[in-house]
Amino acid sequence: MGWRPPERNTPLCVAPRPEAWLEKYVARMVERLRDTIVSDDSEGEPPVLPVLNRCKPNGTTAEVDFKTTRPCYMTQRSHVNQVVADMMSWEGSAAFRLEQGQAVKWYVRNDHLGLVIPYEYLGVDHSYEPDFLVRLASDVILVLEVKGFEDNQTKAKHDAAKRWVMAVNNWGQLGRWDFHVCRNPLLLGKELLFLKSA
Repeated sequence: MGWRPPERNTPLCVAPRPEAWLEKYVARMVERLRDTIVSDDSEGEPPVLPVLNRCKPNGTTAEVDFKTTRPCYMTQRSHVNQVVADMMSWEGSAAFRLEQGQAVKWYVRNDHLGLVIPYEYLGVDHSYEPDFLVRLASDVILVLEVKGFEDNQTKAKHDAAKRWVMAVNNWGQLGRWDFHVCRNPLLLGKELLFLKSA
């Protein structure tokens, strides 16, 4: 029984399979690297553009019509006549500040509005619905998220929203857009004044 050479087409060594507990970290690194890649205008690469719904490329508040058992309050600065009063939540506090904000022309809560931003987290497709759309006095439309804590999935949502806003601005058919995360609704009025002047 001597030594026998390996059969043809048999690999001499097989790369070890990554440990199962490392796969989610590898997936997250790949996503972060992919999300930072942007087109280089100076090299003539085409800009990132939004992928539109062929049947309905533009959304509208005119179609917001739903029933709820939650308490609501009347609005003055929203295209939708009532806002669900989740007053125990940060979104309710933000809606109160938006209603009184000096920098706000109008706003709408993204409740049954249909604004959904796709994103991927750990290899799984998800949908992100921002909290509000706000038209500032400077005519910038602000995608506003009210969030106190940010984990990795929340960061993936916010990165997707920033890319989405960049794509809409590259398209240029809907005016200028911006994305902002409010960490404290008590400071929202000051933040909006700053964003309006920026």
